[in-house]
Amino acid sequence: MNNMKSTLVFLVNRMANNVFFPGLCIKSLSLLGLVFIQPFHVNGSTVDHNRASQLFQLCGVCHGSEGHGKRDILAPAIAGLPEWYLVNQLKKFRNGDRGAHPDDVAGLKMRPMARVLDIGSRKRNPKNGAWHYENDEEVQAVAQYVANLKPKQPKDVIEGGDPVKGKTLYLNCMGCHGQKSEGMAAMQAPAQTHMEDWYMLEQLKKFKSGQRGAEDTGKYDPTKPLFMSGTQAMAMRGIVTATIPDEQAMKDVIAYIRELGRGSTNEGHTVAAPLPASSEQGNSPAVTGEKPNQP
Repeated sequence: MNNMKSTLVFLVNRMANNVFFPGLCIKSLSLLGLVFIQPFHVNGSTVDHNRASQLFQLCGVCHGSEGHGKRDILAPAIAGLPEWYLVNQLKKFRNGDRGAHPDDVAGLKMRPMARVLDIGSRKRNPKNGAWHYENDEEVQAVAQYVANLKPKQPKDVIEGGDPVKGKTLYLNCMGCHGQKSEGMAAMQAPAQTHMEDWYMLEQLKKFKSGQRGAEDTGKYDPTKPLFMSGTQAMAMRGIVTATIPDEQAMKDVIAYIRELGRGSTNEGHTVAAPLPASSEQGNSPAVTGEKPNQP
C-alpha cells in the first residue's frame, strides 16, 4: 500500500508539471482511484473483463476509448496489437528498458502509466535494493483487453515517401515482420499493417538514435519471451542503422508498409506487389490472430 501511495504521488507531480499532460491530469487521477478500488486476480489465461475494462480506462485517456490513438499527444493506436507484444512492451516500460531515455518524450509519459500496473506486488530486494514486480496480472489483463479491440486503418499524414524504393528497403524487414508486414510471433516482431505512419517514423528515428534498442538483456531469463524481445530490439537497432541511411529512406519504407496495410483490409487502394518469400522466412509462423482485421 505504501508503494501504491508513493506511485500515485509521483504521478500527481509528474502530470501536474508536464506540459504534455494539459487537460488530462484531473481525469487521469480520478481513473487512478478507480483502478485501485478493488483487488484483481487472473485465473489461468482468463481475465475478469470488467476489471480489465477498468484498467484500460487509464490507457484510454491517451490512446482513446477504442485504442485508436491520439496523435496530438503522441499516443499511437494500440487496438488489435498481439497480446504477447503488448505484454512485452508494458514490461519494458515498467522496467525501464523503454521510456527511460531523456529524449524520449512520448516514452517518458508512458513509463509511469505502465509502472502503476501490478503496483501492489512491487517489492524491494533486501540484498541489492532493486525493485521488482512479483506478478504481472494487470499487465496480462490490459494486454488481453487491448488485443481484442478492433483495429482500424489510420489516416496517413506523412508525405514524400516512395513505396517503390521502400519495397526494396523492406527486404531487410521481411525476415522478422513478414512478407506482408503481418508480424511473426516466433521473431517477437509485431504486425505493422495498422500502425500509423507518423508513429513508425518516430520509432525508426528512436532506434537509429539509440532511444530504443539499447536494452539490458542480462537481467532477463534467457528462456523467457522478454529476453527474446530485448534481443530482437537490439537487432532492430542494428538493422535500421545499417540499412536505412536517412529520414527519406524511412519515409520510403513506411510508404510501402502502409500500402501493404491498406491492402490488408481491402479498402480499394492500389497495393504494391508482395515481395517473394525467402526460403528462410517462409518457414516462420506468421501472427494471424482471430479477428478479420488483425493479420
